[in-house]
Amino acid sequence: MDGVIAKIDSPGLEFIIPAVLLIISLFPFLRTAKRTQLISIISTPIALGLILGYFKYNNDRAKDASKDALLNSTPAQTNIKPPSNPSNAYMSSQTCRACHPGEYDSWHKSYHRTMTQLAKPEAVLAKWHDTQLPHGKSQLQLEEKNNEYWVTTVGGDGITQDKKRMTMTTGSHHLQVYWLGDKNGNLQHPFPYGWLIADQKWAPVEDTFLRDPESAPPNAKWNAVCIECHAVAGKPRIMASNKGIRTTKTEVAELGISCEACHGPAQEHIAHYQNPFNRYKAKDIKKVAHGIINPDDKKIDHKKSAQVCGQCHSYQFTPNRMDRYNNGPRFIPGGQLNASVNTIVVKPSEFTNASLDSQDDIKRFTEKHGHPHPGKEWMTDRFWSDGMVRVTGREYNGLLDTACFQKGKMSCLSCHSMHSYHDSNDQLAPRMDSNEACYKCHKNIRENLTEHTHHKADSSGSSCYNCHMPHTTYGLLNAIRSHQIDSPKVAVQLKTGRVNACNLCHINKSLNWTNEHLTKWYGHKPAELNEDDQYVSSVLKMLLMGDAGQRAIAAWHMGWKPARDISGNDWQPNWLFRSMNDPYSAVRYIAHKSLITDPRLNKIEFDYSGLLINRTEEIRNAKDVWMKVQINQGKLTNQPELLIDKQGNPIETKAKYFESKRNNQPITLQE
Repeated sequence: MDGVIAKIDSPGLEFIIPAVLLIISLFPFLRTAKRTQLISIISTPIALGLILGYFKYNNDRAKDASKDALLNSTPAQTNIKPPSNPSNAYMSSQTCRACHPGEYDSWHKSYHRTMTQLAKPEAVLAKWHDTQLPHGKSQLQLEEKNNEYWVTTVGGDGITQDKKRMTMTTGSHHLQVYWLGDKNGNLQHPFPYGWLIADQKWAPVEDTFLRDPESAPPNAKWNAVCIECHAVAGKPRIMASNKGIRTTKTEVAELGISCEACHGPAQEHIAHYQNPFNRYKAKDIKKVAHGIINPDDKKIDHKKSAQVCGQCHSYQFTPNRMDRYNNGPRFIPGGQLNASVNTIVVKPSEFTNASLDSQDDIKRFTEKHGHPHPGKEWMTDRFWSDGMVRVTGREYNGLLDTACFQKGKMSCLSCHSMHSYHDSNDQLAPRMDSNEACYKCHKNIRENLTEHTHHKADSSGSSCYNCHMPHTTYGLLNAIRSHQIDSPKVAVQLKTGRVNACNLCHINKSLNWTNEHLTKWYGHKPAELNEDDQYVSSVLKMLLMGDAGQRAIAAWHMGWKPARDISGNDWQPNWLFRSMNDPYSAVRYIAHKSLITDPRLNKIEFDYSGLLINRTEEIRNAKDVWMKVQINQGKLTNQPELLIDKQGNPIETKAKYFESKRNNQPITLQE
């Protein structure tokens, strides 16, 4: 319909047609009117229609020019033919809509669609117009005019230094970032600020990731990094001319994650079903996936089903980077993800820090797999030392080392759904946000739940997810559930630094408490503990002395409702205040969010990316509020496991001792 309307649209048509209808309606009067009256009646609406049509013509021409300029400065959307199947091509989601309106509608409401969008009013979530943002010694002035989004850089002297058009957005769930077009091709440069959707606030992009504050600010180009998972069949094609000027001719089949990202290029499929006989036959034999695949794990091998999601939700090696730049990822749904010339996904357990103790071992391993950055940091920034994933977006890596996947038939679509999900936030299928997800295979647990968990059936301690998929992964200023299904073990925490599930609920308890219960309930061999692990809260200890990723996870759980319900909510503020001055901005943000989960403190404002002097003042004011709460309700007394003395104050000597032992190894978790 939209296309039909576009074809019949002409300058001023909506004005001319009413003018003609007006004349027709006045026709009986025209027969009795005098000549001068007749001329006036006819000429007035016609003249008005022509005038309005002229203005509309100029307006439409300006809009067309604006649209053309936007399309010319962004990755070209084309019918890309995959190298492995040159007879087929990507056709875009619009071609799927006619036959699959229900699936199109559910996809259109999902966050997959909005991974990357052209800068249009319906896509831009930020408060853009009349916004000023500091940028070094300059100022960024944002303006929206005629559905165009502009950024003007003004120096400290008031002189305009630069003006660029914002061309694309990425993200619409937690964080939305923006891209500025390039004069040489369609390279997309990052806008230095992102929009925190829940907070409805701007924040520097460098402060929206858990990033080493001593490292250089991120300057990743959309074409080189984001394209692989935020578009379909992206080909970066970043080149340099003979004169050394970089040009970019990036192509994509479609911006965002659309139908063909999961089903494969649809040219053959569409051509086949344009024949009405083939459509009738398909309904008869229920074979409708000709030329594409249906990644449903009930219809294809569960491992191939998971690979469809794994093409984006995994950490990959790229041994042939030039091939990747020219052709993009070569994986096509239904194929083998690990068989490509430019895509290698390795099981995490095969390259753990524990199995690769020396830098020489790590270098040999990374060189073997063609990793561009041989060394230990790429592992510690993405994986715990036993190979479990510690940064979001890498769920497939975790699945590879899960027994339910290796020995059973579990895939991503065992729990998630692309079309019949009941909540767009995580796209879980109906009832899959409960124990029903596990009962499908573990039927005996349903009848023996309390015997298995040693918790009440309706408690958070009897949630399969909480025990076997705890929030030990960091991402997007949040803690995310691990997708490597495992069981809590004290020995594993001592070895890896990853807090076990028991202590992530019972955040006020020590490892000794967990040791005793796991030994009593499940026959675990007691782990040897030092004095601190015997008596001090495991999560509090991690908050004070863990690395940045560990501190973020610990701070998040201090605001997690199940943990607060079980462990009390009167002791966390003293420690969260401390974390609100963490060197890592993401930790500061999470600490403040956990603090204001307390209804007595939910009015406390805090600019986590602000200047140190301002943050210090805000923390001081927050402490004053908390002091008044304690006076009114009575102070905590003598809780040594929480480092609280008889007067209800933090035991500073012990706290500073832990902080002196802090793991200050640089950590960057920004996927």
